[in-house]
Amino acid sequence: MKKISLSLLLLCSLNVLFGQNFSLNINNKGNRLQTYPKVTETNSAIMDMINQVDTIKLESDIQWMQDLGCRDAQSSEALQTQNWLVERFEDLGLETYLHFFPCGNSYWGHCTEQLCNGDTLDAGNVVAIQYGTKYPDEIIIVSSHYDHPDGPGADDNASGTAGVLETARILSQYEFDRTIMYVPFNAEEYWMVGSMPFAQKCAMEDMNILGVFNYDMIGFFPVEMGDITMSSGSSPISQRLWEFYYTVANIYIPQVPTFRFTSGDSYGGDHMPFNIYEYPALYIGDTEYHHIHPCYHKLCDTIGNGVNNFKLAESFVKAVTASVAELANGYLPPQNFVAIPSENNIFLSWDEVENSSYKLFRDNILIAEIDDNFYLDEDVYQDLEYEYYVIGVRNDNFESDESNHDFAKTSNSLNLPYHNDFETTDDLSDFRFYNEEWIISNNNPQSGNSSVCNTNFTSIQDNYLTLAELNWFAIKDTITDISLSFYYKGNISSIWFNSNFFVEITTDRVRWDKLLKINGTQSQWKQYELSLNDYIDNDFVQIRFRLEASGSEDYAYLKRIFIDNLKIEYESSGVSIQTYENLKFEDVKIYPNPSKGEVNISTGLDKEYNIVVYNISGNKIYEINNFRDGKLDLSHLNNGMYFIRINTQENSVAKKVKIEN
Repeated sequence: MKKISLSLLLLCSLNVLFGQNFSLNINNKGNRLQTYPKVTETNSAIMDMINQVDTIKLESDIQWMQDLGCRDAQSSEALQTQNWLVERFEDLGLETYLHFFPCGNSYWGHCTEQLCNGDTLDAGNVVAIQYGTKYPDEIIIVSSHYDHPDGPGADDNASGTAGVLETARILSQYEFDRTIMYVPFNAEEYWMVGSMPFAQKCAMEDMNILGVFNYDMIGFFPVEMGDITMSSGSSPISQRLWEFYYTVANIYIPQVPTFRFTSGDSYGGDHMPFNIYEYPALYIGDTEYHHIHPCYHKLCDTIGNGVNNFKLAESFVKAVTASVAELANGYLPPQNFVAIPSENNIFLSWDEVENSSYKLFRDNILIAEIDDNFYLDEDVYQDLEYEYYVIGVRNDNFESDESNHDFAKTSNSLNLPYHNDFETTDDLSDFRFYNEEWIISNNNPQSGNSSVCNTNFTSIQDNYLTLAELNWFAIKDTITDISLSFYYKGNISSIWFNSNFFVEITTDRVRWDKLLKINGTQSQWKQYELSLNDYIDNDFVQIRFRLEASGSEDYAYLKRIFIDNLKIEYESSGVSIQTYENLKFEDVKIYPNPSKGEVNISTGLDKEYNIVVYNISGNKIYEINNFRDGKLDLSHLNNGMYFIRINTQENSVAKKVKIEN
């Protein structure tokens, strides 16, 4: 765990005060929608694993690192620790490599450059991989940091690194469906200098990281507190991972109860960079009590003083080891569940789960039991919001936990060009808000009498998330140039520099591409114009504004943003499909179904219309214009389920078709 000098903190705070505005060049999907296995009782095989946790081994590993003394990130002792870790992982038969990085990371401004001049450190991050046998691309990370600048650092963080080694020692003896990576980082004490470029690397490779369990200080418990307990924290993006860990820990180690940090998340740690790139990650450690830790970042951080409770360290390792084992082999709920609205129905889809059927719920009521991993809900009323989720049902009738929930309402698409100056509360009807705080504000608008603001309050704690989703719209292929513009001003502050405002866009509600990132203070209105040309020829496009801050809830800071004069404008070639008649669902016939590749389409229309074919994930794979009732050749498509959507100028109808070539 890190400690920053007052002068360095001031320098970083100035960076926050004046702010940075830039577009992100990493558009990873992240795993914000990730959900986890249902765990209701102990698994005997996993109990056997956690019963192997050995406090003698934990103490021996802590002692080895303590004996080195100060392990500053740039020191020869850090290099010795790195090499020792490589040997330890290789002895376990794990594929191991080193990830090197420059010391001085641009994400955190100039803070770390004051410590190491941007040089690449001799000691890097140690990465050991235990590949999954069924889903090797689904990854779980167990991490720590091994550097410490102020002494022997037994608790901070030889204890956490010993925890990684012990988890690896036990789990490496077994095979798991999913991949486990063990990653002790260097230079955490310089403000996550090692974990940040590693998280960026994961994001650039669009890795599918299900969760990160980061050990950081696991051996201290105040004697005066009585019976030991374990605490951990979570930011909004990690809430479901926290609930999974909380459940597993309390089922497997009930004698040492697990609770959430009283202040929310930890104010720093190697989990934070993963949160920034939208990967769920938890801080696992004893910092609930670090403010009364007598040896925190002192020479007395040794076994007996800094690490004074091996029962606590053992319990943390058991809790993480059980959680990783449950997740690595667990039956996951259907992933990436989304509800995509249109004018008269809501299309629901999710990732297929092997050997499973599904139960679909709307407003907590079962509405369908199906084998397909998609559903078109037509029993809906316009402008009413519905809440959906799905559960998987395995062949043995075991039911998964709930998928992520999604919300949708049928509504007309936004009419383009679009302009909203937020002069009345009616102007908020084009948005869906994650919370109810967004208001029309008359606080110095850019024009007119008002703008929209995320809150009535001037100060908000960290561990904060708010979203404003603009209603959906289509961008037709006749459009040649389209852009989003708006005016913005705001003050986004946090003592730990992890508050950001994003403008994001999606065509499937699973992946949200980042168009813009803003942080810090911007006291004057500034106009931003963002191109949407990459999203031309999409029937469903949605834009959202996201303000998020992870970290401790101990202090409240300004997180107030204003938006005014929002516009979506475009230029068009003027070429369009001319269809005029209203289309009714019951009049559309598509047959034979299933088909061997050729279908007949009958609508009763005497005009040409447009046809778009989607796969079950909602992606457009084929389109034909100027079509009239008759035969449609789909023999070029692979076997599977598809939606054929028929579009007229007034409306559209989609029907499901199965292709069996």
